[in-house]
Amino acid sequence: MSQKNIEFIPLSKLNLDKSNPRLPSKFRKGKLSKSGIVNWMLGDASIIELMLAIGNAGFFIGEALLVIKDKGDSYTVIEGNRRLTSTILLNEPEIAEIHKKKVNAVISETSERPKDIPCIVFENRGKINKYLGYRHVTGVKSWGILQKARYLSELQSDFDGVSFSQQCKELAKSIGSRSDHVRKLLVAFQLYERIEDAGFYKIKDLDETSIFFNYYADSLSRDAIRSFIGVDIKSDSPLDNLDEKKLEELTRWFFEKNDQNKTRVIGDSKHLSMLDKILNNEEAKEYFRTGTGSIFDAFQIVSVSSESFNHEIEVALSGLKRAQNIIHKVDKHTNSDSVKTKLKEIFTLAKNMKSIVESTEDEGWDD
Repeated sequence: MSQKNIEFIPLSKLNLDKSNPRLPSKFRKGKLSKSGIVNWMLGDASIIELMLAIGNAGFFIGEALLVIKDKGDSYTVIEGNRRLTSTILLNEPEIAEIHKKKVNAVISETSERPKDIPCIVFENRGKINKYLGYRHVTGVKSWGILQKARYLSELQSDFDGVSFSQQCKELAKSIGSRSDHVRKLLVAFQLYERIEDAGFYKIKDLDETSIFFNYYADSLSRDAIRSFIGVDIKSDSPLDNLDEKKLEELTRWFFEKNDQNKTRVIGDSKHLSMLDKILNNEEAKEYFRTGTGSIFDAFQIVSVSSESFNHEIEVALSGLKRAQNIIHKVDKHTNSDSVKTKLKEIFTLAKNMKSIVESTEDEGWDD
């Protein structure tokens, strides 16, 4: 980096990177126009802020773009696509198809329109990889977790011919991270690719922009969840025994919404811990997989304690008290036979539980 000279290249000769890890796969695999990329990038609110900064102060030489030479006299920007997008919009605001008012407001408030952009030219992408790996995967301008994983997956080609374990170690060295973290991201990305190839299982509103990639990365830290979908995280071929049906099942738990617009599992630490314990218990697992009960209902099967029992009693008692408070306001009890049958069942259950509690106090639990 320090031995490279900064060159000023005309804006018209700089191309946005169609392989930018920020871009969704559906963009990266298609034929993208300059306008299409600019408008997708414009969805990031920080583009407007960058436009203001560059429009007021010009293009700071210390933020030179990292580029590679294309065929002919043009260049592709590998690092600095947000800055390039902002500069393009300052010079060609008519490209904007969204946030038009904000773009026009920036144009009216600023005067700088950079035409020659400071750049550092590299021979190929490989020469920039180590720098980008640190800067965006580990460093201060970090990408989102899916973009990090995608980029690491692309860098794997630099280590063809060595085992997956060795690839993880080499990639970790190159970006200043731990190999177990790199391994987890790469395996999670392999899972993501399977899900993407399956069309996100046609789950409503689920795509690359709405999926929470961290749910899968975090799940790989849980033994029972890994075992459930058939991932051997320590293997050189982690997905050899992957159960595609159970991966789909897990994905539906994460993202398929019910009539109340809720999913069965949230991929946070609390829910993943509960799910891991549920999947490690055959009774709880069967209950959760085949029924409509919540994750909390299933978790009760594996977390029975005096506290959880007392909680259930408190909930039942609260409901009975509410019923008692309104019973005198009912003019006529419809289907009274059914009500009496249920009240008798409540009475019988209460007597039985009282007897069990008393017997444990006197004798302790039978071994």
